[in-house]
Amino acid sequence: MKSVMFLLLVSIFLSSGPYSSSKEQVIFDRIEYIYNLKRLIDKAAWKSFADKKYDLPLVYYTDSVCYIANPTNKFIASFKPNLVFEASNLKIYKTELLDSLPFHMETSLTFGDSSLAYNYKSPFMNCSSFEITQKTIHDVNATEQWATMVIHEYFHGFQFMHPAYLKYFQKNMTVIPEDSLRKVYKAQKWYKASIDKENEILLTALTVADGKQIKALIDSFFLLREQRRRQAKQQLNFDVTAIEQTYETMEGTARYVEYSLYRNFANKAPNPKLVKNDPAYQSYKYFRNHNQEKDKWLYLTDKTTYFYATGFNMVRLLEKLKIKYQKRLFREDALSLEQILKQYVAKKHYK
Repeated sequence: MKSVMFLLLVSIFLSSGPYSSSKEQVIFDRIEYIYNLKRLIDKAAWKSFADKKYDLPLVYYTDSVCYIANPTNKFIASFKPNLVFEASNLKIYKTELLDSLPFHMETSLTFGDSSLAYNYKSPFMNCSSFEITQKTIHDVNATEQWATMVIHEYFHGFQFMHPAYLKYFQKNMTVIPEDSLRKVYKAQKWYKASIDKENEILLTALTVADGKQIKALIDSFFLLREQRRRQAKQQLNFDVTAIEQTYETMEGTARYVEYSLYRNFANKAPNPKLVKNDPAYQSYKYFRNHNQEKDKWLYLTDKTTYFYATGFNMVRLLEKLKIKYQKRLFREDALSLEQILKQYVAKKHYK
């Protein structure tokens, strides 16, 4: 069995008792909050993110049980969870822990011979509670910070809810370890130097207004990138093109969605339910007057896994150039951010 893991109301209680505990109410409120954030993303960053057809289950891990929001019929048949909360389009079930892993923040699905698995070709978003997350990642100090991580990973599920993309990924990416690019970046100085320079060019293109200058920068970006890929193929016998384009697109778009929450949280009104019930919720205090330029992990290749940064900066460049890319990505199987940018440059007449 092959498993793909990416490191990514009106209350009506239908449990065995008529009331939930205060701790359980916090969990319900947090899960509802995540699902409501989908509408914010749909409006502010990625149209169609909140469409019902792209909805996927969310598994919320505590230290003793799991809560599952909107599980599939297959999951319900397999685990027989108890329905404990229902409101509008949200149903939350409760069951035993699905595994013994100490931390979760990923979208999971399985391929291969695992057709009986509950997540066979069916993405599930898995997240540890805020409390567990804070113990693992110490600079996550508020529910709303935790939520940005959850939405990043939920977006991966959105990607896999597109049949063409799911089929492409299963056929072409499951045989290639995701960390292969990281290893090359860390081991080969020339490879790292080129990647860092490519990213620097993208960042420069984001700051200039002149069309011809942007075109020249994009051309130099692709020239440098093609030279690096040829060298990798010749010296390492590794054609990085397809895997780089795929993960750059996958992680760059998810990071862009996460980044959009940072921007919107700066001016967002506090959530009344979380203010009342969740002691970890800080009413977006972290994001008020937050300088995102200080979050170098967002956009610098040497501060993160490199294709997260190059992908993120490529998305921002597409946005700057007003290129319509969202209706094509994930619908056209292997289509990447890089390919869309290259197509645009080939057709555009700069003045």
